[in-house]
Amino acid sequence: MSVDVFFYVLTAFAFMLGAVVGSFLNVVIYRVPAGLSVVRPGSRCPHCETPIAWYDNIPILSWLILRARCRRCKVHIPARYALVELLMGVLSAGLWLKVSWRHVAMLGEPWRAGFPPPVASLEQLPWSSMGIAFGLYFIFIAMLVVITFVDLDHYLIPHEFTLPTIAIGIVATLLLNSEKVMSPGSMTSFFPPVTLSMSLIGAVVGAVVVLAIFYLYFAARGVEGIGGGDLTLMALMGAWLGWPALIFIFFAASVQGLIAAGLGTLLGAGFVRDSREILAEDDPREVARRAREAAGADLADATAAPSPADDAPQADAPDDEEGGGLAVPFGPFIVLAGLEFFFFGEFIPMYLSMSYLYYGL
Repeated sequence: MSVDVFFYVLTAFAFMLGAVVGSFLNVVIYRVPAGLSVVRPGSRCPHCETPIAWYDNIPILSWLILRARCRRCKVHIPARYALVELLMGVLSAGLWLKVSWRHVAMLGEPWRAGFPPPVASLEQLPWSSMGIAFGLYFIFIAMLVVITFVDLDHYLIPHEFTLPTIAIGIVATLLLNSEKVMSPGSMTSFFPPVTLSMSLIGAVVGAVVVLAIFYLYFAARGVEGIGGGDLTLMALMGAWLGWPALIFIFFAASVQGLIAAGLGTLLGAGFVRDSREILAEDDPREVARRAREAAGADLADATAAPSPADDAPQADAPDDEEGGGLAVPFGPFIVLAGLEFFFFGEFIPMYLSMSYLYYGL
């Protein structure tokens, strides 16, 4: 098998791996905010609760074959399930290309890399180093996909997602810079070249910047302008991509968020909502907890006679105009900017990406 064919086969495998994991991420996105287990019960139709057979759970293909409907009850299956699988597959394939292409190119004709290949066969490639880098950044990307869709659904970024991923990012930076773990020179040309100090500073700076914006907005408007989940998400970006990336991420996320908010308002997109409506909603995890408690309550409590106070007329809640306005989940745009920087930062002009800060220029 030629080097080119082998490279493309592995890229296709990376896509399939991402799509399979994307199927599981759909479960995480739906169940974790609802306070449900991601393991039990197995995948089932949310309408008729029929367990989904393995042949109906093939990423992307099953959705197409079944024409976006449950095999039994024929209820419509949202396209977003297939979209998450497709997105994760594309990101996984892109990650493999990013991690491996420089090494594999050296096996081809010398003009590909611009100099004679230093290795002569596939066996001489730093497979373990490429696998470690791919595996670690795969976790990073998977968590970003989960955070994006949970924030779009609930305007909420659970700390259960961000805090462990921050810790993993710091450990990943330590491993990727370790000569005992990685083959010598295997990460020399990898972007971004994050050091442990950059990761630690990035986690702190990412949180502090968002915290400062939170208090400034609260002092000016008297309402929260940015959520605590955005704080830990920026810290996550700093931990994985280093503090130099935060400059690009913050401004790119802000610009793209403003553009999306404007277009969403004009087109009536569902992700643009009234901020008072969002603030009035309960945390979905708290709602799920109360629902479970209610389901387990005694019948006597459920059928208890109402007290006179229950029949008393209730005063209308005041229409609090203060704090009103449009709200857009900021997390997806932080994620978008972070992925743009991770995959394309080395190709963006340095004065825009600020990538020269990695090299002390």
